Amino acid sequence: MTRYLPTLVLLDCQRESLDPGEGEDDGSNVAVADRIRRLLTSARLSGWPVLHCQYQSNRPAINCGLTVPGAPIDGLRPLSREAVFIRTGLSAYSDPDFGRMVRHHAGPPCFLVGFSAPFSLMATMFDAVARGQQLTVIPEAVGGRAVGLRSASSVRDISFDLIDRLSSTMPLDEVVETWLRSPTAPTLKTIGIGR
Repeated sequence: MTRYLPTLVLLDCQRESLDPGEGEDDGSNVAVADRIRRLLTSARLSGWPVLHCQYQSNRPAINCGLTVPGAPIDGLRPLSREAVFIRTGLSAYSDPDFGRMVRHHAGPPCFLVGFSAPFSLMATMFDAVARGQQLTVIPEAVGGRAVGLRSASSVRDISFDLIDRLSSTMPLDEVVETWLRSPTAPTLKTIGIGR
């Protein structure tokens, strides 16, 4: 049955994504994490397959009683039944099993949300196109960081200008109307997204 449901892919939903960089503290990534959290809750309640792709560096983690940066954002932790892919390169496809799992769930949309715009998000989109796989990005559920003199919102806008040329995007409202509204499935409004 899950082959006829959309798939939700969470890319780089790790704690360091919420840490403001130099000169950044507009709270936009916190708002993105909240949207993803609500979407994830609704997708799980609706029975969607959920895939997580996280970055793992080769350097050892040091934890002095503080939060570990590479850990998932609170509320976005994978469940034991959800696949987790570890990207060691720029793209989610640097884990070879990721592409196989996306291919397995082909048919209904494979929605991509998360962080690292433009870097891992763009690399993942380029790899998807090269493999003939369709990933649909939900713009309101994508966050990023400032790059040089460009603000996080400017970098995000530039990323979406290119993503719109590479692949499809679907606004969060349309995802709700098309894929999450049914008599038996909870809606995003009932869990607080449609405010």
